[in-house]
Amino acid sequence: MDIRLKRSDFLSELAPMQGIVERRTTIPVLSHILLRAEGDSLHLAATDLDVSLTSWVEAEVATPGGIAVQARKFIEIIRAVVSDEVELALESENRLAIRAGRSRFKINGLAPEDFPTLPRVDVEGATGVPFARVKGMIGKILFAVSTEESRFQLNGALLKMGDGRIELVATDGHRLALVQNAMEGNGAQGGEGVLVPRKALQELQRFEGEAEEISLTRGEHHLSFRLGRREMICRILEGTFPDYERVIAKDNDKHAVFDRRQLGDAVQRVALLTGDRTRAVRLAFEEGSLRISAANPDLGEATEEVPCEFDGEGVKLGINPDYLSQFLGVAETERVRFDLKDENAQCIGTPVDGADERYLCVIMPMRI
Repeated sequence: MDIRLKRSDFLSELAPMQGIVERRTTIPVLSHILLRAEGDSLHLAATDLDVSLTSWVEAEVATPGGIAVQARKFIEIIRAVVSDEVELALESENRLAIRAGRSRFKINGLAPEDFPTLPRVDVEGATGVPFARVKGMIGKILFAVSTEESRFQLNGALLKMGDGRIELVATDGHRLALVQNAMEGNGAQGGEGVLVPRKALQELQRFEGEAEEISLTRGEHHLSFRLGRREMICRILEGTFPDYERVIAKDNDKHAVFDRRQLGDAVQRVALLTGDRTRAVRLAFEEGSLRISAANPDLGEATEEVPCEFDGEGVKLGINPDYLSQFLGVAETERVRFDLKDENAQCIGTPVDGADERYLCVIMPMRI
């Protein structure tokens, strides 16, 4: 392999690869990026065996070839050099020379044959959705994806497409986030939906190209996301996602409306006096106001009142301030509404006059 390419173009396609490669792995090749030069382009690939990402960049290819290089160090080198162009040349099967301006590097690598075979998904039946919409929807449910590896069916979000709608749902058992929007066409991923792993959602969030359309295709065991030059393929999570519509309360008859930023700031201030082991604040809803309080025997106590639109019998409940803050941080609207019932019932948060067709966050109460 002997090629020349623009550093800025190369770096823009290299950067997303860094989130895919495994940093702590017993399989060394999974910490590598595969570089393969052919035709008039350099193809890049990274995988952790569950999520893979491929892309390409235009290049002057004098001699085709390939090598797998250690991702973190290779990206650091390309980012550090100051030349507009970078030259890559294989000195041997496992050694790559990098030339950029006056800089010279030689790094060891692995033969391309050692790199795992990447899954393929047939592009037939793909569904196109504006990427800005998908990215915005992911941001509104990602915080609710479980991080407990033992609950593998909750380690991702349920994606449903069909009947002119796209829907994403995530839950960790303590809260649930659901966002739904209209889309053109009926889509090809109807039915029960697919479970998209958390890592794939996180990496999609880092993609750029909001003006573009992302193409989604479901295979037998994998899901493909195509955006411009990039294709991310993730393994579909196995397991049954909870019947979330049955979980969402329909009889919460008390409603409170707040200024979103004012409420979020107050919650964060009061939460300063919550302990790490008992992460909870008490919410006391009264006519026209909400009193937020926290008490910690080791630290002290805090109280703050926030004005709100609330009528009816008062309600008190305990809630995790982090769950509340995460919802308020992504709701986007100036005002939010909480639907309540009593101290044992879930709190359902929704934006007031939000841009989404449907968006809600269910937070289960805590005993204080």
